[in-house]
Amino acid sequence: MAQTILIKRSTSTAAPTTLSNGELAYSHVSGTGKLYIGRPGGGSGDIDAIGGKYYTDIVSGATAANTASKLVLRDGSGNFSSNIITANSFVGPLTGAVTGDVTGNADTATAWETARNLSLTGDATATLSAVDGTAAVSAALTLATVNSNVGSFGGTTAIPVLTVNAKGLVTAASTVNVATVLNIADAESTPGTDAVNLLSDTLVFTGDTGITTTVTDNDVNIDLDDTAVTPGSYGSGTAIPNFTVDQQGRLTNAGSTSVATVLNIIGDSGSDAVALLTETLDIEGGTGVTTTVSNNKASIAIGQPVATTDNVTFNNVSVDGTLSSDDITATTLTASGHVVISGNLTVNGTTTTVNSTTVTIDDPLFTLAGDTAPTSNDALDKGIEFRWHNGTAAKLGFFGFDESTEEFTYIPDATNTSNVMSGTKGTLNFGTLKLDNALTVPYGGTGRTTATSNGILYGAGTSPLGVTAAGTWDSTHSVGQLLSVNSSGTPTWTNTIDGGTF
Repeated sequence: MAQTILIKRSTSTAAPTTLSNGELAYSHVSGTGKLYIGRPGGGSGDIDAIGGKYYTDIVSGATAANTASKLVLRDGSGNFSSNIITANSFVGPLTGAVTGDVTGNADTATAWETARNLSLTGDATATLSAVDGTAAVSAALTLATVNSNVGSFGGTTAIPVLTVNAKGLVTAASTVNVATVLNIADAESTPGTDAVNLLSDTLVFTGDTGITTTVTDNDVNIDLDDTAVTPGSYGSGTAIPNFTVDQQGRLTNAGSTSVATVLNIIGDSGSDAVALLTETLDIEGGTGVTTTVSNNKASIAIGQPVATTDNVTFNNVSVDGTLSSDDITATTLTASGHVVISGNLTVNGTTTTVNSTTVTIDDPLFTLAGDTAPTSNDALDKGIEFRWHNGTAAKLGFFGFDESTEEFTYIPDATNTSNVMSGTKGTLNFGTLKLDNALTVPYGGTGRTTATSNGILYGAGTSPLGVTAAGTWDSTHSVGQLLSVNSSGTPTWTNTIDGGTF
């Protein structure tokens, strides 16, 4: 069947109290019969009556007679039967006789009915008399007195002080005396003092021993006098400078003293003299001995074993050919060629690092967390920890078994705390995901393995999603059913659009 549209309606309430913007409602209360529409806001003040039987009855009752509470209907001549109009205002040309008084504003007038006097008050005053609109009028504007202290302010020894209000008017004027004496003193324990009259005295700068003063163009120069020292450079690679300083901190004598420039050296055999200014001391190694000079330090090292029959320990051992041994103990063992281990390899250290680009292992299974079955829960995670960089910072990833949840997990930005991994779980990208059981709702699934054909899924809390029956199509009216809910909130199909009641 075709859809039935029912707007909001009532048989007991005369008018709705709330309507959404554009929502319709109709009251069937006896004597009302009004159609309403809501405006933005939705409250009772935002609801308008726009039609209904109430208003059609008023239109139908219109009459040309002078009848109270009825619409006015023009007669066949376009007139009102009563020929009486009562109004508070009139717009437009008026022709014919006017009975009664006419009050209000006119668009044009020759003169005011009553002349008026206009007065200006405040910071300025003026009076305009007998203003009736027939001629231009003018009046003298007088500023109000805001300061009675008038005259000249400021001088050689005084600065003017003015008070100005927000309107820019000077409301008060006075002067403040300025200092005409400069007090000076020295920095001695018992300072000498003086007062310089800026209007009549002169401040004199006098130099003491070895000091000359000059004053030019408001600039005071204080210069040290020359001593008997000959200007020049003192000290060199072969001489140390000598200076005599007086009580004023000046150099009164300057010279230099020669220093040794030769280093004498003696060895187990032979001796030599090294000129420190022109020669370099060369420390050379002998057979099996190398020397290194760095950071003002000379190092002498033995480059080979001291005895072939002794057990010898080296920090690093480099072998270009073949190394054969039944027992090698070393802090670091480096091989530039291939290393082949025919027997079993056991690594007992705490860290094993493989800096290889390709690793091939014949064993089809990896066993993590030991080579024997554990006897207790160590509470440690098991899996693969990997390092990567996101273009901004280095990251630590984890893919493996979470011991605390007993779940397989993936963390792209993980934190390793004593082999317990933590962090936000990452996203897994699979072409096809196959599960033996239905994925439950708490984990993003539907909890269902099947669904009604053309049915609509709906939530059921943490339980499996519900599914409606398939809707129907009315081929006669080319219309389908609408999805609604019943009193329990369960989705269901309907053929009615119902605005409800009020």
